[in-house]
Amino acid sequence: MSTLEKESIHRDRHRRVGAAMLLMLLLLVIVIGTVAFAVDAGLVVLLRAEMQNAVDAGALAAALQLQDDPNDFPKARRKAKEFVQLNSVGMTQLVAKNAIEVETGYFDRNTDTFTAGGPSPNAVRVFGRQDNQPFFFARIFGNKTFGTPAEAIGGIDSRPLDIMMVLDLTNSMTRAGRIEALQDAAPTFVDLIEDMEGDDQIGMMGITANPDTYDPVAAGHAGVPYASGLHPSSDYSVAVLEAPLDDDFSYLKTTALSLGSLKAGKYMGGTGIGTGIGDAAHYLTYGPRTRKNVQRVIVLMTDGEANKPSTGGAAYARAMAAYAAGLDVTVYTISLGNQADVELNQDIAEIAGGLHFDATGAGEKRLTKRLTEAFHQAANAMKRVKLVK
Repeated sequence: MSTLEKESIHRDRHRRVGAAMLLMLLLLVIVIGTVAFAVDAGLVVLLRAEMQNAVDAGALAAALQLQDDPNDFPKARRKAKEFVQLNSVGMTQLVAKNAIEVETGYFDRNTDTFTAGGPSPNAVRVFGRQDNQPFFFARIFGNKTFGTPAEAIGGIDSRPLDIMMVLDLTNSMTRAGRIEALQDAAPTFVDLIEDMEGDDQIGMMGITANPDTYDPVAAGHAGVPYASGLHPSSDYSVAVLEAPLDDDFSYLKTTALSLGSLKAGKYMGGTGIGTGIGDAAHYLTYGPRTRKNVQRVIVLMTDGEANKPSTGGAAYARAMAAYAAGLDVTVYTISLGNQADVELNQDIAEIAGGLHFDATGAGEKRLTKRLTEAFHQAANAMKRVKLVK
């Protein structure tokens, strides 16, 4: 190999090394830039989340205050600002009072709109903004600080309640103290609603009976199979209307919710969870004591798996939850004992806009405590102040 050839190879090698170094430097700049962007973008996302949490807390606190004293608007506004400022937001932490705006007004659930002012507010709108948060890397490009706004509306649902308790009275309720827990806890739920002193009504349905074979008169029972017309065949079973909607809570506790009425294996018709939901939603919507401008609610308590219809029971339960949601009926579910289909009950509650409460376990004492707690939580959820937007 000649000297010229050797020099040419040497120059090519240097050029390749130089090009590789330039490429590495370029890639390093891109990586550093990507990391810098990710860090600053993360800061923005974090600030937005913290600011939203702060105004959410302020809106809920103000709405609770408004619920306690509907005429003290200034105190509700002070509560909103106080709770916004209790939340850490960004590096400067405290949201300035002059960066928080609070309005009382009326929230229309039908149109999903808030109107400020008015003599009888049912909601509080809270707006907050946190500014002057320092960027880490964007300042290289002249962007030194950033800020973000957030808004929340806390509402009071003051509408009366029409509640159907849908209770599992299948044979499996004989196990592990379940029926005893229900007998002890169910009247407590009625007491809780009564103590809230609203214009509320409660009824009760049991699940479930075969309409072809169940004869309540022959069995000495007071309930009647509910004929909603929803279910394609007797294999789906029917719910049994044990108590119509009424505001006579004492009567409800001494009849449908009495020890003599809450009996496991009462109907021998299987666990028609979907049937119970569909029949209760139908009754709440089309029954003889239907009212306008009320919250229609189902409280479903079950200890087993949906086996009615005999094929596709769980799917039918989810379909009936969607049917209830379409009628603006909220479903709260309670899973009792260790054989309950918790996943299904969670799905039902999610589909129908409610909540699921866990009362699993075994033994009369434990289940009574857990079921009583679940009924407490359900009652509070129905009457609670909520973030409506």
